[in-house]
Amino acid sequence: MDNMIITTSRKPSQRTRSFANDLARVLNIEYLTRGKTPLREIFESYDKVILIEEFKGNPGKLKIYDVLGNRVLSMFISIKLQKEVCGEKVYNTNGLAVEYTENTKKYCDLFLDYGFKFVDSDFVMGFEDIPPTEKKVLFFIQFYKNDRKVGPLIRVKSIKTFDEIDIK
Repeated sequence: MDNMIITTSRKPSQRTRSFANDLARVLNIEYLTRGKTPLREIFESYDKVILIEEFKGNPGKLKIYDVLGNRVLSMFISIKLQKEVCGEKVYNTNGLAVEYTENTKKYCDLFLDYGFKFVDSDFVMGFEDIPPTEKKVLFFIQFYKNDRKVGPLIRVKSIKTFDEIDIK
């Protein structure tokens, strides 16, 4: 994933920082501790920015900015951390494969459109159907290493695209 970075809203909770670090480990990209750095400055240095925003101290929104394309993929989410899924920190250094179902292919295609590159790897980003017990969730994103769930688990509740980046 060329010139991509993960950051958070200002003053993130410990849980949000943990999620950002988990995501950086499985996507094999850098996590930038934002501090007081304005988003505009980050956009000047990176082509793609993953921004994690909070709701009541938890990761609640994931935005993927395509700076060059001047567009945003925005998702309302809930999560489980790596330590809650597999009990350990798992690192990906070999790229990321992808798996999806007939129902989740359109969501996978959105990620491809926003600059995610998938290769043949034992580390997999799975776009999964929701079980019948889950309500108000569109799909799951689960990460696997050698067919073992390693997390984080991302429950995507809604997803929208915007054709213009609005920097406040």
